[in-house]
Amino acid sequence: MRGRAVAVAGTFGPVALITVVGAALRLWSFDRVGANPFYDAAVRSMSLSWHNFFFGAFEPGGQVSVDKAPADLWLQVASVKLFGFTDVAMRLPEVAGGIVAIPLLYDLVRRLFGPLAGMGAAATLAVLPAAIVTAHSDTMDSVMMALDVLAAWLVVLAAQRRRAWPVVAAGAVVGLAFNVKLFEALIFLPALMVLAVLTGAGPMRRRALALGGSVAALLMVGLGWIAVASLTALGQRPWPIGSSDGSIWNVVFAYDGIDRVRARASAAALALDPPGVLRFFSRGGHGYLLTIGTTLMAALAIGGAALAVAVVERRHRRGRRSLQVAGAAFFGTWLVTGVGLLSHMQRMQPRYLDAVAPAVAAVVGIGIGALAGAPRRLPRTALAASAAGVAVTGILLAHPPTWLMVLAVAAAAGGGLAVAVVSDRGRSAVLAVCALLAVLAVPAAGAVTVAGQHRSDAGLPSRMTAGEVARLSAFLVRHQGGARFEVASSTVVRAAPLIVHDGRPILMLTSLAGRPLLSAGKLAGLVSGGQVRYALLGRGACATSAARTCAPAVKWAMSHARDVSPSAGLPPETLYALGTATARTTGV
Repeated sequence: MRGRAVAVAGTFGPVALITVVGAALRLWSFDRVGANPFYDAAVRSMSLSWHNFFFGAFEPGGQVSVDKAPADLWLQVASVKLFGFTDVAMRLPEVAGGIVAIPLLYDLVRRLFGPLAGMGAAATLAVLPAAIVTAHSDTMDSVMMALDVLAAWLVVLAAQRRRAWPVVAAGAVVGLAFNVKLFEALIFLPALMVLAVLTGAGPMRRRALALGGSVAALLMVGLGWIAVASLTALGQRPWPIGSSDGSIWNVVFAYDGIDRVRARASAAALALDPPGVLRFFSRGGHGYLLTIGTTLMAALAIGGAALAVAVVERRHRRGRRSLQVAGAAFFGTWLVTGVGLLSHMQRMQPRYLDAVAPAVAAVVGIGIGALAGAPRRLPRTALAASAAGVAVTGILLAHPPTWLMVLAVAAAAGGGLAVAVVSDRGRSAVLAVCALLAVLAVPAAGAVTVAGQHRSDAGLPSRMTAGEVARLSAFLVRHQGGARFEVASSTVVRAAPLIVHDGRPILMLTSLAGRPLLSAGKLAGLVSGGQVRYALLGRGACATSAARTCAPAVKWAMSHARDVSPSAGLPPETLYALGTATARTTGV
């Protein structure tokens, strides 16, 4: 019994330690991470009623909903119901997804390439700065990443146990991931199909049924909420933000689908973050070199030779070798297609990197495990040399390199070179650890930086400070009267922080890009009936140069309002009192 406990500790102890390190990096200064008012407003609104919860309402009155399926937001609502409406509670599901993905990736890689490769993959993901940045955010990407890894794990489990049900379950998990982050979750789908085909066992009919069942499960789960929610008439449900006609299908497949592929970034955005094959190796832009570039170098440098070794190595039994070939094809396809797509995407966001982060980490771990575990001296020497090369290149590119980073890389590279010339197969683990320390020294330093600086990629920033939001809320409470809506707002950006603060209905005048949500006549009727008294219109709303594209309700509001911003303690041209005629004087 004691011997078995020691064996279990020896197997799972390192994985637990790696997971703890990954969790510590993701939770460090977690309470100081900046908020994303857009999704935070949706969580606040969804927590107020079952109707809002189901449809993913953006504002408490249920007039508009977020531009995605609300599966991930459901998790955030559950979290705030359990722990209170705080920034930390809203981000708990995301950071949990980022942490869970670490041991899950370990076991996926272990089943294909052994524990040494699995630990290398888990360690790489644990300290990958890009994954830490995204785990800090209250966007959906970390949960999506964990679901993608789970789907691949189920396919491998099906091959090992020669069962069909895990393949079908994998399709359902991919469908759930689609509900979390839509088409971003499907970037790895071609690779998963390769894995399912190469690991399929049994008669052709049985394999076809399993794959067919998986596709059916993906479609049923992936489109289930969209189909059910679409059965409700538009007047009984919110208007999806981003939709051109109020249809949920339109916002999913047009706004969040084809429009994202063909969308063109502005000249300023392209100058900051130019797409191309070298995007992730650039110091400028979004700092991709720090967050993923040096780790991607390690994957490219070590992974190519290592994956070749995994394919041709003959010291395992045939069944094991076929799984390794399938695993190599899976992670190679995922890495190449994912990195290729994201590197050429014009409107790229750093949080999208979670779509390929597991593949990058896995290739690093597989490469180190395969080369370190090879019985011949040449693969070991190649591993030590490539790891040292990656480490030196990372130090030269890092800005600025730290003495700790340099010393760690020097020690790891020196130890790796020393072990490389030793033929004792028992030293493979030592060589693997040395190589891993070498290639992860720079990413680990980057992880400490982004964790200590509590960076995130939350997306939509607030245009008002916390003090301004508090003053606005206090002013509106004092002058609310019997109005149904706390305020009218010309954009979702202006409304979001107030929704987070107060959780009260707001009348939205437009969706995205100035798309009208109600007519000028409807707004005039609500104002005359005392249903809304104030409006957040913003500086320059419906200026002469933009008058042709200004929504009719916003035009009417600007011509029937007076600026009361100074009375509310706000910058000029922020808050307006709605009435019968424009007045440039201040007052209530």
